[in-house]
Amino acid sequence: MLSQEQNSRISEREDSYLSDFYEKIGMRYFFHSGFLWQSMGLKLFVPTPNCFPVPLSEDDLALMWQNGALFVQHIVTENQPGFPSYAFVIDDKGYDLESIKSADRRHNIRRAFKNCSVEQVSLKSLLPEIPKLISDTYARQDRNCGESVLNGWKDYIIAADSNPLFSAWATFVKKELAAVKIEFRYKLGIHPEALFSRSDLLKFYTMNALLFVSTKQTIRRDDVEYISHGMRPVTGEKESLVNFKESMGFKKMLVNERLEVNPKIKLLFNGLSAKISPLIPQKFCHNSEYIRLIQGILATLKRQSKYT
Repeated sequence: MLSQEQNSRISEREDSYLSDFYEKIGMRYFFHSGFLWQSMGLKLFVPTPNCFPVPLSEDDLALMWQNGALFVQHIVTENQPGFPSYAFVIDDKGYDLESIKSADRRHNIRRAFKNCSVEQVSLKSLLPEIPKLISDTYARQDRNCGESVLNGWKDYIIAADSNPLFSAWATFVKKELAAVKIEFRYKLGIHPEALFSRSDLLKFYTMNALLFVSTKQTIRRDDVEYISHGMRPVTGEKESLVNFKESMGFKKMLVNERLEVNPKIKLLFNGLSAKISPLIPQKFCHNSEYIRLIQGILATLKRQSKYT
């Protein structure tokens, strides 16, 4: 077991590596209350790790507003106001097929291995083929994937390739790249960042194989205590995706969530949440990540108002 001093040095190195990565890709971030807070766009900041409660006082929030935050989304402690939400975590060191309660999911995983192989790969090796997977994934999610999006992911992968915190897993079907998972190590946990897959190869259960093998091998590492798939994103998740995660044996923790709003815009957004959110056409959300985020923020504030 590492000493407190050794853990502290590791934590400092991880902070340095992760902040260096965010600077390379132009993502806003700051450190506060023992967490790294990253912007998801529109100065909406979430903590890393984002599967644990974060107690924030009015003084804490004042400092975050000074750091440029307009919104702060986090899991709250029991004595703080919030609304029902969830986070997905895997901390079972013995994760295996027996951990998966769904007989259909176990069957699909076994079928996957008839055609699929899963292995760790270098991030740079993904560059030639991953644009196809990114475009397919965005299309299935009804999201716009123009040249700027693909260039952004290219910059992300190049920056991650040179960063010791980041790693990647891939599923292959007869040597063809079929699915990819990109993740990073931080605070004794592994944090999956992105999942991409080719639509025409999903029939071989490529995602089942990818998540099962990567989870089983990663959680057994001595330097990993948990794998966090994080809290509910502000833009929400399809019920089918939530059900898929549960069927893969990931633990759905019931938590309370809160979305804090900078006082400078609080009255405006609280007033708009009930009126505007349902009126935003879905096609606008599909074409613009910013509108998608705004719609998610407004919908979250509307939901929060029913509990606080």
